Amino acid sequence: MSALLPLATSAPVTQWGPRLLLTLATLLILGLAVLGMWRGWRAREARQADVPAPTPPPADLVLDPAAAVPGLYVATTTAGDLLDRIVAHGLGYRGRASLSVTDRGLLLDRVGESPLWIPREALRDVRLGSGQAQKAFEAGGLILVQWQLGPREVETGFRADDAEQHIATATALRALVPTAGGSA
Repeated sequence: MSALLPLATSAPVTQWGPRLLLTLATLLILGLAVLGMWRGWRAREARQADVPAPTPPPADLVLDPAAAVPGLYVATTTAGDLLDRIVAHGLGYRGRASLSVTDRGLLLDRVGESPLWIPREALRDVRLGSGQAQKAFEAGGLILVQWQLGPREVETGFRADDAEQHIATATALRALVPTAGGSA
């Protein structure tokens, strides 16, 4: 038989002083990281002050809402450098969008941002890619539209929700490019 042992008192499990210091240090490090990211974004925006604002959509533009292709606006980057995100004028924010193709150009109606109008005469190339601005997709999973924004050539990435619409949209956009067989 085992004898009943008197209950021993144990030391407190939590030592509040060191626990609070570690918590404060962690919060401070997280706060400094967020501040650094915010300052980096602002510095990039200042470096891109020479980027002109995109042209607003024409006032007389008539779109068929049923023909708009829903999808994901990935980003607008410097052409040839898929990691150099253009953040000026709200072009750097990824989000939901719908893309409409007309004979005059294309309109990306972005949720929470101003619409992005790319006139036909600014189009340079349309191709399928697999990634942009730290967002990766399968081969051909991203429509990359290269266009002229003022003195800069930029690329805008879009991914349609539906795979069949994705290919059809890329084909329709490619037909708009003057050097790709479109009439200009």
